[in-house]
Amino acid sequence: MPTTTPATRPDPATDPRLNGPRRLPLGRPEQLSGLRRRETVRLTPEGDLHPADWEIGPWTRDLDGRPTGAATCVAVDNLTAVTLHWAAENAMTAVVTTQLQINVLRPLPAFDPADPADRPRLAMLGVPLMHDSLGGAARGLLVDDAGTPYVEATGWFQAVDGIQSAGREAFIERAARPIAEADRDSMATVTAVVAETVPAPRPGERPAVTEDAVEGLRFRHEPALDNPGAMTHGGIQTMRAVLAAQAALPDRQEYDVQAVQVVFARPGLGEQVALTRVRHAGRSLRIVEVELVGMDPGTGAPLAGRPSIQAQVSFRAAQR
Repeated sequence: MPTTTPATRPDPATDPRLNGPRRLPLGRPEQLSGLRRRETVRLTPEGDLHPADWEIGPWTRDLDGRPTGAATCVAVDNLTAVTLHWAAENAMTAVVTTQLQINVLRPLPAFDPADPADRPRLAMLGVPLMHDSLGGAARGLLVDDAGTPYVEATGWFQAVDGIQSAGREAFIERAARPIAEADRDSMATVTAVVAETVPAPRPGERPAVTEDAVEGLRFRHEPALDNPGAMTHGGIQTMRAVLAAQAALPDRQEYDVQAVQVVFARPGLGEQVALTRVRHAGRSLRIVEVELVGMDPGTGAPLAGRPSIQAQVSFRAAQR
């Protein structure tokens, strides 16, 4: 199984996809959700790739205004993809994400939502796990200056040839637009949640476990959230699944996101709605399954049975 070791990994400073004019501009979804690319990609003394940092700010706040490491979905999707390209020495023309797993290890460092200057940063470190002619996997870790880990992620990718970048020019044009603070004042704002579909919390009410899917949050179609292929960014869709799972818990204020596992089944296009199932509602652990589906343009009904992503989000009892 081809891979690379720290001693044989290529120097990122010589990789035109990581440094120099060939780099695609940082996209709107990445900018909105806190990804901050380093001017020069570097290797750590341990041989890990350090291509970017993740800035902590209002865009990390969940449905109830609590910051969560689950807001790193776009960032870790980008980090693990970049790490795979680097390790494979650009042998793959392009890759698409097939699976993303995220573990939230601890609460984020504090910040002042009202102060744009108070934005702590975590280093984004990438470790390639494997690659072959079909694709590969990479691990991401977000750490503070002391090396304390806050978020861990693994991304799996499939190599594709001749991928159509139908939205590349629009992607670049949107990336150059200025961003207002109001554009990223919460995860819900970043992911284009339809506010009227967010249920009010009901403290003390345990959710019902059910086999039937329940229609939950809806999300507007926002072209600014597309990737260069003119499809909704996979990291944005993962963030949507997190919020939809949270909304399925009436007592959500008593639980924090612990882990997210997402499989990308097909492209996400247009308006989306979340179909949720609460699978476990214990005192210390909650498990919610989420499918994101599009809407039938003729009837406006959810296109059940054709999810763009299938996710499982687990929650742990919040520390008091």
